[in-house]
Amino acid sequence: MVPHDETYARSELVADVRHLAEQLETAHPDPYDGHGGRVDFHRCVEEAVRAIPDAGEPLHEFYPRVAELVAGVRDGHTDISPPDDSAIDGELPLGLRVVGDELYVDEVYADAHAELLGGRVVSAEGVPADELFERMRWLEGSDNVYQDRVSLALALRDVTPLRFLVGHPVHEPTFRIETTDGSTEERVVAPTARDDLVVTLERTVEPPETNGEPAFRLLDDGSTALLVLPDMFSYREAAEILRSIGHEQAVEVARSTHDRVVDAAAPDDIEAVVADLPSAVEILTDLVTEMKSAGTDHLVIDTRANTGGNSLLSNLLTYVLYGWEGIATGGEDHIRVPKDSPLYRDCIDDEDRIGETDNPAGFDFESYFETDRQQQVDRLRDWLSGSETVAAEFEAGTHEAYYEPECVTVVTAAMTYSAGAEPAFTLSKLGASVVGVPPSQAPNVPRDTLTDELPNTGLRFRTAYRHVESRPDVDGRVFPLTTELTAAQFESMGRPADAGIRLAVAEESGSD
Repeated sequence: MVPHDETYARSELVADVRHLAEQLETAHPDPYDGHGGRVDFHRCVEEAVRAIPDAGEPLHEFYPRVAELVAGVRDGHTDISPPDDSAIDGELPLGLRVVGDELYVDEVYADAHAELLGGRVVSAEGVPADELFERMRWLEGSDNVYQDRVSLALALRDVTPLRFLVGHPVHEPTFRIETTDGSTEERVVAPTARDDLVVTLERTVEPPETNGEPAFRLLDDGSTALLVLPDMFSYREAAEILRSIGHEQAVEVARSTHDRVVDAAAPDDIEAVVADLPSAVEILTDLVTEMKSAGTDHLVIDTRANTGGNSLLSNLLTYVLYGWEGIATGGEDHIRVPKDSPLYRDCIDDEDRIGETDNPAGFDFESYFETDRQQQVDRLRDWLSGSETVAAEFEAGTHEAYYEPECVTVVTAAMTYSAGAEPAFTLSKLGASVVGVPPSQAPNVPRDTLTDELPNTGLRFRTAYRHVESRPDVDGRVFPLTTELTAAQFESMGRPADAGIRLAVAEESGSD
């Protein structure tokens, strides 16, 4: 744990800023863009250096300087973690969600605050919500305004980052909440263990049961299927892919996924651990088999809580719905330009992951200039087949383009991020609608991360190393939805937990 109040010498802090700037410049695809150019990036570096007092300073004063430098890159996969405040236990008992440009209380973990459920955040520690949003932009990197709002929602459940937003240490912050009856409550909120959820917003559509793995159920008479993708990690094939490329965290990811998803103790043998994990291939092939049997004409795909993982799952879903032709169409204009660097080589021990390149900056532009559609599909198939379970399905071909419903709707939320946004980006090219709140993942920005720490203070940071364009035909920062859930709509619906799902079902049925 990084000490919170220890004072570091100026020379140590200057060296940390220089190290951070060097790593961003060598490893990140474009650290200058958000800052306005290379000169402005280095001006910000110098501002951070010159602001450090001669006597040095503690981390809680140094952190905002480097956080602003990193946040200025304007990339959600590039960030630096705040120092821990070990004196504070627990989290604040209010869970928050983003709808439009507002934050609403959607979970309460303390009986004393149950009546705040569904309320809108007005301020924290006297700082208005709009000002908190703006401060958040310069404390944590983001792809767009929706990620700024998600970051704020997460910061307001933890007093460690909250101190950097309000400008002073705070253990029991004061919130102003506009409740559902229109009155305003001012409430002092103390940290809690958050073990027991007291109340949460009501659902009007019952979701399938899941521990994190993909799950589905047919609604009503079977005319609509609801597929929930909680994340892009919690399935067997993701673990198999990581092992196939020799990823350094492959074993750790497999075991942590087992602990989270499987209701049994993990075996000692890693092969048995992976085999125990639920298979996305089996789940998705069961989905299309049941849909075909029932004549289901509408598939709703819930990605609202999906913050990412491995895009393998999105490809598998496209495969069972639209086959390889759909994968080819969904992958058109999909550009992935990784950047080689010393940090890349330190973090990823696989030279083949970045192709040989003579580019002086280390960029591999192979995907940018590749025009052979079949070659692109073949390369993707080879990568996906790193999973033995996927390879067996591809070889049999039993479920390729098995069933295509008349209507596909992807539901997103501000929390939808990284690979979690791939179903929306890909399936929209194949005619799917996308409804809800725009995802915090931008379509055309850096992705995939490397980690490092500052040599003296030990602050951990991440930097993206791959430029990705999923939808070069749209604005690079905010993905346009077919139907957007606004704050006014959310309130008019009675503020349900599944407002986006209701919007998706209503879109197909033509009801309000």
